[in-house]
Amino acid sequence: MKINTDSLVTFIIMWGIPFFMVARGFLKMNSEDKKSVIIDFTSRRFISTIGFIVIGGFFIHVGTLLGVAIIKFIGIVLLTLGGIFTVLDLWRDSKVKSILILILVSSVIYINVN
Repeated sequence: MKINTDSLVTFIIMWGIPFFMVARGFLKMNSEDKKSVIIDFTSRRFISTIGFIVIGGFFIHVGTLLGVAIIKFIGIVLLTLGGIFTVLDLWRDSKVKSILILILVSSVIYINVN
C-alpha cells in the first residue's frame, strides 16, 4: 500500500477544505439553526440521496489513494445507490434534472470502474 504524495495533497484539498467550511458554518449558527440542520442531515431522505453520494465519493477517493480495491468497490456501490435514490426522489419534480443526475452518476461510475 503505497500512497502517492500528489494524490494525498489532492485528497486533503478536496475533502479538507469543504469539511472545514461546513464545520465553521455550523459552529457559527445559532441553536435553532443547528437543530434544524441536524434534523435535516439525519433524515432518511437526505442520507439515502446526498449522504450515499458523498460517502461513496469519499470511499472511492480513499480506495484510489490507498490502492485498496474493496474500499473503492464499496464506494462505487454506495454512489450507485445514492444515484438511484436521487433519481427516484427527483423524478416526480423534474424529469430533466433526474436524467441529468443519472447521466452524471453513471459517468462517474464508468470513470472509476475503468
